[in-house]
Amino acid sequence: MKVLFVDDQASVLEGIAASVHFDTLGIEDVQYATGAKQALEILAETPVDVVLSDIEMPGEDGISLIRTIREKYPEVLTVMLTSHADFEYAQESIRLGCFDYLVQPAPPEEIERVLRNVLQYIYERKKRNQLYEVGKRMQTGETELLDGVAMNLFSAKEEDLQSALELLTLLGYPVDKQKQARLLILTFSHFRKSDTPISSEKEIHKQISGCLKQAEISYPILPLSTVNHAKQFVLLLFSATQTQPGLTMDKLRHFFDLLCQRMPKDLIRCSIGSEVPFSGLREEYRKLYNVISGKLTDPEVLQLDYNPDHLHHDVSAYISGSGVQWRSLLAAGQYRLLMDEFDKCLEEIENHAVNKEKALCDLHQRMTHMFFNYFYENNANVHELFQDAYTYNAYMDSCSDPASLREAMVYMMKQVQVLGKAHAPKSDIDKAKAFILENIGDPITVKDVADYVCLSPEYFTKSFKKETGQNIKEYITWTKVEAAKDMLEHSNVPVGMVALELGYTNFSHFSQVFKKYENVTPSEYRSRFSQEKSDKPDKSE
Repeated sequence: MKVLFVDDQASVLEGIAASVHFDTLGIEDVQYATGAKQALEILAETPVDVVLSDIEMPGEDGISLIRTIREKYPEVLTVMLTSHADFEYAQESIRLGCFDYLVQPAPPEEIERVLRNVLQYIYERKKRNQLYEVGKRMQTGETELLDGVAMNLFSAKEEDLQSALELLTLLGYPVDKQKQARLLILTFSHFRKSDTPISSEKEIHKQISGCLKQAEISYPILPLSTVNHAKQFVLLLFSATQTQPGLTMDKLRHFFDLLCQRMPKDLIRCSIGSEVPFSGLREEYRKLYNVISGKLTDPEVLQLDYNPDHLHHDVSAYISGSGVQWRSLLAAGQYRLLMDEFDKCLEEIENHAVNKEKALCDLHQRMTHMFFNYFYENNANVHELFQDAYTYNAYMDSCSDPASLREAMVYMMKQVQVLGKAHAPKSDIDKAKAFILENIGDPITVKDVADYVCLSPEYFTKSFKKETGQNIKEYITWTKVEAAKDMLEHSNVPVGMVALELGYTNFSHFSQVFKKYENVTPSEYRSRFSQEKSDKPDKSE
């Protein structure tokens, strides 16, 4: 196996080379790169099995490198290395299709554990490929053989799709490019995330097959199932005799209910796509995958959820959908209605959230955007609103439990009422600035702002520059940086959370933008501010 480590710090690479027992693992070729550019040069010259890359690097960061590898070298496995143990990084690693995710500094035995898992995966993949090439008899290798064939149906290469269709035909499956199929992706949480899952891959395949028969999804309906790189089960259903499978949603729901009954201890999600021809399976697969990972919303995709406590409401969607309505109620002075809506949302979390901690953080983030934008718009100093009885830090930490979060909401509502609503801005430029502040947590574009003030982007850009002396795009970024400085100075919120609060899903990008304006990273800025604050004499002494 050939391994490539990427890290901009030579000392880190030297430490890995000295401490990891590559010879014991049977790894004969280990290479090192100090940046994305050098890594891509190595990949272009020699085959590599796995790349373990640091995320925060100057120039092209690790996330961008991993994306490039996934596009150019899809067979290469990737492992994300980061010094930040944030849930968002774990999510990003899943979205990028990374094999694993390690928090630095990772001990040698942890790196060796991941490399052993990679070796096992490569061995099993090689075995599946061999079964595919030699076409072992169906009686001895049906699951492995069909696994490789099924994944080729979603390939970007036309020859892979054609090869898969031809082999399926030889194996007795009546398929062609125009025949339609329905695609389902099943996610079993424990199987996907645990090293010791409740059920093995073979057992889950068996349960899926049994539930299909029990739900009377049988001949002429034929199933093909496989497991993708994200450890999700991909199920393809088509008819042996008709062009369309003609499966009703009721029957598919019945299949899912039976599956949940057979596997009552697992968290299960079933994402059901539309009926599409085999030639369109790749696009349908990508759509379903993007919906599951949160990159896309599509009303045509039905998502069914189950967990052992029967808590399957989509709380995150409920929270994100409340933003515009809440801001409107606040601006209109409808405080009682706003509080009622908040209480409904809090009740939804307490009764139905699968991950209560994340749901409370999402709700806190929504609150913070709403109130802070309101105060900024009305020229109020946010930190003057907090007193010894209720501090800024207490507010920022209030997402720990429902009672604390409600106390924070009540306090902020009182501050709004004390402040009173300021006069709305009158000029287009004032309206634009207010809009930017109100949506500071979103990826705002110049067109978004121009549309809000009902002007063409070209005219608005010139007008803004003429009146303020600033470029509108730079002003948006500067406003976000100023808000970040405020949060870094007056709270203990992790830097990664500050980035998320301001609409940056890529921490490295946020850090680069901040450094461009302040000449230091966000972490360095907070440390410097804290040091300056501690160096100042205490006037009370």
